[in-house]
Formats: sequence, C-alpha cells, structure tokens
Amino acid sequence: MIRTVLYAASAGIVLTACTPSDPEPSPEAPTPDITDETVEDAASDPVPEPEAEPSPEDIPTLGYPDGWEMQLYWSGEYPNAFSVTQEGVTVLGHETITYGADASIACGLPHKATYSPWNRDRNESDRIEYVSMVFPTTFTLKEDVTLEVLVGDGEETLSLTADDQMVYKSYLAEGWFIAEKDGVQYEMNEADLPQSTIFEQGPEDQEWVRITCDNADKTRAWVLYEDAIGTLGVEPYEYTGFAEAADLP
Repeated sequence: MIRTVLYAASAGIVLTACTPSDPEPSPEAPTPDITDETVEDAASDPVPEPEAEPSPEDIPTLGYPDGWEMQLYWSGEYPNAFSVTQEGVTVLGHETITYGADASIACGLPHKATYSPWNRDRNESDRIEYVSMVFPTTFTLKEDVTLEVLVGDGEETLSLTADDQMVYKSYLAEGWFIAEKDGVQYEMNEADLPQSTIFEQGPEDQEWVRITCDNADKTRAWVLYEDAIGTLGVEPYEYTGFAEAADLP
C-alpha cells in the first residue's frame, strides 16, 4: 500500500519594530521525492494475513471412541435446523463436544431464534458454529464399475473392480457423499454405484451447534441437535426455500 503524506504550509507575517514592510513569502511545503526506493518500500509494507480456515484440530472433543471423525458442517440438501417457539426456553449444553455424557450447562435461547447453517444473520451475531461427528465405514464393490467422480476442483474417471473396498467418510446432499481410497478423497453419487454394492452400517452422525446463551455472561455452549429438539418450546425449522433461513417473524 502506498502511503500518502499530507504536508501543510503555514504562512507567517514578519513585522518590523519600526515601519511596516511587505510580508515575507511563506515557505513552500517540501515536495517528497518519489524514487524507486520509495516505491519498493511501499510495496514491502506488510499485508494483513487472511484468517486461516478452521480445522477439526482446532475444536476439542471428549470421550469419543476411536473411529469417530469431525466434519465442519451439517450435511443434507436441507440441513437440520430448529427454532425457539416459546419464551423462556432453556436447553442443556456442554462446554466441550462430549460423547455419551449428560449436559451440564443451562443455556437460555432467545424467543424466535432459528439455528440453521443458512441463517446468516443469527450465525454472525451469535458466532454460531456447526459441527458433525461422523463414523466412517467401508463399502465393497461386488462388480466392476467406472465412475465419474469429483476430486478437488475437477472431475476424474475412477475405475473399480469387484471386491474393491472404499471408506464412506460422510454424506453431503442429494445422494452425494465423500469416499476415500488409498488416501485420496472423492465425491461420488450413491446412485452411480452398482446395486450389488455392500455398505457396512455404523452409528448415526451426531450434529452439534455452538451457541451463545441468552444470559448476561453470554455463555458459550455446545448443544446436541437431538437434545435441542427434545426441549419443550423448540421445534424443527421448516424451510421455505433453498439456502434460505431466518428467525421466526
């Protein structure tokens, strides 16, 4: 960034002790010299680093057995969401995402608030975070197949043979899911797989939301989705459009 420096010139009038005389001309403001070094110095000014994307390693968990993994979103074409439909609602939450333990933080929720990955206003004002704990399982191909899959930002043709195994990492939306083979992650559609494919069953995903409680201390708590909708005065949110969500009117 090239910095601009403003110089101000002050005018002065010199008075003699005897007879008046013409004022001396005001000194002109110095004009800064623009040199190659000036440009280089400006170009070397530090540029603020962009905020790093969060990673699962930044969010601690407690008690989850081996095999569970974290994803930083709630999946589904229309992800789960809930709204507060009564005054004075309190849900129970955890200080840390915790497996199989009773919640201990009483967290008040504001009336009419909607907690959805798509409710941007509420998410920004309350610094809401959405996390899922998933348990990857394997699936086995029972016949040869060639699939068009997504890898990173591009497409790729993936050829699989009978008895090949892949890891089912997590669901996305509309039949698409993340699969892994030999350390490479692919996005593929379950509808493209042969009907003979055998899927191993695992535990259901656990969806967590970190909310700011409606109290003087603005307590932060992790709430399990099932615990939220099991609370009197909390109801699943009914979407009216894709990627659209808002607090209740």
